[in-house]
Formats: sequence, structure tokens, C-alpha cells
Amino acid sequence: MPIDAAGLTQDDVASMSLHEEFDAYRQRYHHMQGLLADVQRSVNAGPWRWIGGDRVPGIGGDGLKPLPGADTLNSYDLRTDRNWSPPNATGDQQDLRPMLEYFDEQGWRHYEGHPGRDHDTWAKTDDGWQIEYIVRPDGNYSLTVFSELFWTNDDLALMEAVGGRSDGVYPDESLPGEYPPFPDWDDPIINPPKI
Repeated sequence: MPIDAAGLTQDDVASMSLHEEFDAYRQRYHHMQGLLADVQRSVNAGPWRWIGGDRVPGIGGDGLKPLPGADTLNSYDLRTDRNWSPPNATGDQQDLRPMLEYFDEQGWRHYEGHPGRDHDTWAKTDDGWQIEYIVRPDGNYSLTVFSELFWTNDDLALMEAVGGRSDGVYPDESLPGEYPPFPDWDDPIINPPKI
């Protein structure tokens, strides 16, 4: 049976309650935020702009690494993005250097690319997370951290369990390691689905 990013099969997850899936998702979310903060600090310990919310599970199916049998209802991923603009930045390829050095320090394999006029680098962590850092000529530099796919019994139910307990409020910017609190299972539903 195919295993997901946590090393679980669909049968393993089938025995989990929604509460257990919520708790597992919460742990993965905090892990993602910790990874993001460490990577951010390697290039900028100051403020980073938020691109949007990141608490609700992403729609599964297609992933960075194929998961046979995965579709939009039985799998999900996690993703978070931040931007910053260094003073006088021009998107020079040398601006990738601090990130590349960080990847080397961690022992992560990485690649460089040049989509259009941008320069980017990708790395994969030892536990399957992927990181992309892009420097652009307009001085807008972006960082994305995302997971491979995880199995779920019902992606929509998990989205509602997380999203319904989340206030949907995110800062415009924050320092590395700062992010809104993740809800607890015992928190009330304050944001019911609008279907």
C-alpha cells in the first residue's frame, strides 16, 4: 500500500477519528511553521509579509511526489508563503547565496533555476518537506515551504474542522516564528462553512 508523507497507509488513517486527524494536522502545521522560521532567519531575521492564510489543509490529489490513489477528497498538503524586500534588492543571483549556504549546512540537496529573469533555489529536507526561495528583479523575494501529500478520511471534513475553529485573521507581516495560534479541538466553531 502507498505510504504518505508521514509514513502512513490509507488503512492506518482509516482507523483515525476526525479528532485524531485534527491533532496530527496540528502537529504538522507547527512543524511547518518551525521549519519556515529557521529558513527565514537564514536570510532575514526581520519582518516578512504574509501572502495569505495557511492554517487550513490544502486540496490533495496532485502533489510534489505522486501518491498512488490520492485524490482531492482523501489527501491534503500543507503550504505557507512569505515575502520580503531587501533594501536596494535587484534580484541578483548572488542573493541566493545565504539560502544555499543554509541548505548546505543542513545537508539538504538543492537545485538552482532561472525561470525568466528570476533566480530560484529548491531544497528537500530529510523529512520530505520542500523549500523554494525566489529572488526577483523587482526586489520582491519569496519563500515557500510545502509538504508532500498526507492521507485523510475526508479532506472536506478536516478543512471544516480546522477552518471552522480558525478566526481567519492573519497579520500583514511578522517576524520569523510568529504566527496566529492554531485552534484546539475543544474550541467552538466560529467560522462555519458557507455552503
